[in-house]
Amino acid sequence: MSAPALDYRSDGWRAAFPVPPLGLGTRPLALFAPYSYLGTIFGPMIVERCPQVVAVVDDHYQDARIHGIERWSSDEFRARAVEHPGIVAIDMSYSPLGHAVFAALAQDTGITMVDVVRAIGELDLPAIYQTPAVMRERTLAREREWSGLRDALADDWSRRTLDAALELRLTMDRRPLRPVVASLEDEYFSVLASATTFKLGTDEIVADCGAYIGSTVRKAIAATDGRFRAIHAFEPDRKSFTELEKLRALRMPNIVLHNAALGDQSGNIGFLETGTMGSHVDESSVGDTPLVRLDDTMDEVTFIKMDLEGYEQKALRGAARLLRECRPRMAITAYHYADDLLDLWKLFDELVPDYELRLRHHSSYYYDTIFYASPRERARTASPGA
Repeated sequence: MSAPALDYRSDGWRAAFPVPPLGLGTRPLALFAPYSYLGTIFGPMIVERCPQVVAVVDDHYQDARIHGIERWSSDEFRARAVEHPGIVAIDMSYSPLGHAVFAALAQDTGITMVDVVRAIGELDLPAIYQTPAVMRERTLAREREWSGLRDALADDWSRRTLDAALELRLTMDRRPLRPVVASLEDEYFSVLASATTFKLGTDEIVADCGAYIGSTVRKAIAATDGRFRAIHAFEPDRKSFTELEKLRALRMPNIVLHNAALGDQSGNIGFLETGTMGSHVDESSVGDTPLVRLDDTMDEVTFIKMDLEGYEQKALRGAARLLRECRPRMAITAYHYADDLLDLWKLFDELVPDYELRLRHHSSYYYDTIFYASPRERARTASPGA
């Protein structure tokens, strides 16, 4: 086992990882990678809250202005940044290449560069459903519990992934993630030869919980070469379900589509329908979205993929019989709220105490931290190399 990046046996994380204010609201700023995935989300928000954004820096697009701010090329940044004493660059790049390019630019010019997470943390913007400050505080509040989760993980890559995810929360900086990120192509399961996460067999009964518009269903068809017993796809958002229904054109009768949310009881529930991946259950509202339990909907299952925007725990409780009787492998998202990692781990220990747990992270942001859970007699240990 590698040495942990954090001291899990102390209560000193707050002092070890201070996050002093940067005063971004009053300093001149430059936004790097304004059209990146994160740049398109957070760039306009930062511009709205920070009156001294003097430039966005991008060499690929030729727009004169991006997010309403003058675009500079890298060469223009080198020449003009000195006109703004104390300027801070915000790294909004999403790819390793983008980060490397902009880190070199900041180093060449001697300009301080901070991560976009640090910026949205200071500006109190939501990272997903919680702000970085709330994610940090919730992580610190349960500091003594994290060592138990780390000890429960099955391989070194999982342990280093947990270290990195926690460092992101504590420092509000994405750099700790880069050495541990697993390929997005292997998320949930792999189509190709990789054993990083899971491989599907040719006799699977798959439950795609949070199917959205069907990308995981299509991936499962490819991964099994079309040889599977059944795929059940659950999607409560009616806009997304309309897109999901295009799968019917494949004329595969063993693909079953359910326009319903999943939980630990049956009935109706409030649901925020946006037609995006962010649609989610809203228990505070009264709604007419059908709510079902997996136990009442499926007789058998061999593989469960679950991405329910923080509602995974209730859906797993609604699958207790299937877990007990069928012992499926599972890929369960654990990143929407700060407590998800610990609470899901404890739920696994309650429902499937003899399962092996691995952890993988599939992006350069808070997104896509996933538990990979296997019955110990079937567990496949992935290569520990990152």
